[in-house]
Amino acid sequence: MQVAFLGTRGVPASYSGFETCVEQVGRRMVERGHEVTVYCRTSHYRERPSEHLGMRLRYLPAIREKHLETLSHTAVSAMRLPRGVAIVCMGVGNAPVVRYLEVFGTRSVFNVDGADWQREKWGRFARWYLRTSESLAAGGRSIVVADAKAVQAYYRREYGRESELVAYGADPPADQGTATLDTFGLRPRGYLLWVGRMVPENAPQDFLEGVRLAGLDVPAVVVGDATYADEYKRSLRAAAPSGAIFTGYQFGSAYQQLTAHAGIYVLAATVGGTHPVLVEQMAAGNAIFARETESNREVLGEAGLYWKTPAELATLIREVWPDAQRRRELGDCARTRALELYNWEDVTSRYLELCARTLA
Repeated sequence: MQVAFLGTRGVPASYSGFETCVEQVGRRMVERGHEVTVYCRTSHYRERPSEHLGMRLRYLPAIREKHLETLSHTAVSAMRLPRGVAIVCMGVGNAPVVRYLEVFGTRSVFNVDGADWQREKWGRFARWYLRTSESLAAGGRSIVVADAKAVQAYYRREYGRESELVAYGADPPADQGTATLDTFGLRPRGYLLWVGRMVPENAPQDFLEGVRLAGLDVPAVVVGDATYADEYKRSLRAAAPSGAIFTGYQFGSAYQQLTAHAGIYVLAATVGGTHPVLVEQMAAGNAIFARETESNREVLGEAGLYWKTPAELATLIREVWPDAQRRRELGDCARTRALELYNWEDVTSRYLELCARTLA
């Protein structure tokens, strides 16, 4: 089977959970004998190899504007698709392209993520557009994929649309060295970790405020960055507690090392379905403090601790940080749950099954 991935920045994965999913699923599809093409944004890659982990890479342009970059690239990619290919499209904002393909008889496997319109970074028009895209996705003939039961329930409640549940997978960090820690002056198990795009809905501000209120001499490590968010990033640095470390984006071995040696991982995001980084931190065996949301409860279960406000987060940090044994026990529970429920081989099988259905 020929499979094409649309809607992401591309691979190698260097931005978000969608790209990681494409990389992990695509490489496994290749290993199982399928032909995989990933459409990549030209502007996102200085080096442009023609292949990555057996996947063919095609580089196409996009309009470099916050609200048009993703949709324009997906539209250009769709126009270059060969006939008879199974399409996996990521991101609900690409619904107009998915519906366009349906007009010509082509169904897609469409991962809509969570209620993207609720993210604080969007203005009024973008929120309207994303909410409209949800409706378009729900009304189409493609296969809608939800990454969490909470997202399934949302589409059923709001649009009367059933969807397919396909979660994310995760592997333990392959590189458990400490060179990256040395670069930032960190000790193994001696820091609190936050990972993600530095945007309001991912709430790094609540993480930093919780660490500040806890009043402990523990570095708060922020791994991530964001485009179109310079003013917001300046405000985070200005309000950060003493000793906070902003590493910028870290991928590959650097990200794996920072993950492997975290003392506690904090998930602060306020919206979204299954957060791939949460599953990754579970697989790494980290103690996890997650914001209290339906989706986070679904993924983490009783294998972590929950908070709603920075003050509650501060209380958890003060109570748990001095107790290394409790942190190890929490990490062991998280690792066991990840191994049982979040496996990339199973995720790959589900995507292949759905791709075959679109071609039947």
